[in-house]
Amino acid sequence: NYMTSDIKTVHIYDTKSSEYLANISKAHPHKTLKYFAENLPKKSNVLDYGCGPGLAAEYLANLGHNVTAFDASQNMIELVPKHAKIRCYQATFDTFSENEIFDGIWASFSLLHAKRKDLPRLLTCIRRAIKPGGLFSIGLKLGTGEKRDTLGRRYTYVSQTELCQLLKSSGFDVFDHIIGKDIGLDGVNSDWIFAYAKAQTSGLY
Repeated sequence: NYMTSDIKTVHIYDTKSSEYLANISKAHPHKTLKYFAENLPKKSNVLDYGCGPGLAAEYLANLGHNVTAFDASQNMIELVPKHAKIRCYQATFDTFSENEIFDGIWASFSLLHAKRKDLPRLLTCIRRAIKPGGLFSIGLKLGTGEKRDTLGRRYTYVSQTELCQLLKSSGFDVFDHIIGKDIGLDGVNSDWIFAYAKAQTSGLY
């Protein structure tokens, strides 16, 4: 019985959900999300993995995609816009389990809250949920180690090389990436990376 959901981190998002929404709304839709959408087939089945207040889910639904969205924070889920093409629910990384049903999975700054030792298992679970050849995008913060920010949120930092190796060993072929810097909820200007990958068409996951 795995427990990767960090209670303290989830509580912070529960108490600061509206503040978080206001912060990420400033740069919405972000270029990283637009690029993800450009690489999706029309009317895709898409998962927003750790959806927060659902801005990405709404953006993708408005483009005609069928969107499933989950988050560990119930207060975040309650902020997700009511939309005919969005199915959202509360879940943790550990309770999520699907088998080859998604054409694309968007994981924007969600898996950075998992412990480093859990990333291979969670990425393999994501690979299992995505159709062969499907699109996966993951956004993480660049750096080293694991630590809590000034708000108390748990973070796992990665290098570009480490992220590419993690994805490859989990059954993904990385085809592009975007690197940038933004001010987060904690007020700190942080370096980040979004990797874009296709699910390999062979292998057991």
